[in-house]
Amino acid sequence: MTTDLPFNLQHLCANHPSVAAVCREIGINHQQFSKYLSGRSQPSPNNLRRIARFFGVEETVLLGPHPELRRQTARTARSRTELRRDPLIDAFPGDFSRLRAFLGSYRVFFCAPNDPSKVVVNAAFLDERDGLVFSRVVETLVDSRSSARRWTRCDGKASFTAGQLFIVDKERGTDAPLSLYILNKQHRDRSGNLFGTMSYLASLAGRQPTSSAVVWAKVRATTPVRNLFQDCGIYELHSQIVPPKVKQFLTNQT
Repeated sequence: MTTDLPFNLQHLCANHPSVAAVCREIGINHQQFSKYLSGRSQPSPNNLRRIARFFGVEETVLLGPHPELRRQTARTARSRTELRRDPLIDAFPGDFSRLRAFLGSYRVFFCAPNDPSKVVVNAAFLDERDGLVFSRVVETLVDSRSSARRWTRCDGKASFTAGQLFIVDKERGTDAPLSLYILNKQHRDRSGNLFGTMSYLASLAGRQPTSSAVVWAKVRATTPVRNLFQDCGIYELHSQIVPPKVKQFLTNQT
């Protein structure tokens, strides 16, 4: 069988101090490996797997056309360069197949930072776009002096990793703070609700760092967005808008 294996191995070995060093790392006989480099011999399936694993390529790529291997190694090199430049570049979306299960609309409940007897209700959305999941959290509160609604929007990204849903977002505008949500479903809970914690800067004088329990309650896909916005605001903890499970979770975590 004719392959580009010799050219591919020569190209990959050029990134290492010596062929001998490569053989020591793989744990393969130098003389035998030299036969692979010259094309005089083909590696056994076991050796092929070990070589491919060492160089970080698929066995089919190692045996395939040389131009394809060069393209793949160039992409890998760019990815490593980007990762050194941005250590979080591969943090989003995490496990994308599991993350997609969380797409949809939510009501967000958490205790008001200045009064634990009251609950803030926001609207939130998780949408898929360009291979990522983006978050949008909208807070609309009534100004006590003017009775006008004050709107705040935070946009961010979601990641499913380490068995948890992570959402990082920020308010619009310059010098805007970041918020972090860590969420998951409760054991045997089939409601689609997500329970966890949020860390943020409270919208109070001094903008103090705050952490509190939070629930993202899933709403039906048919629920009009206008209804979600109308429900936003500050309510008494025992208000009917706060579901019993949400109330229990927030009370136990306070």
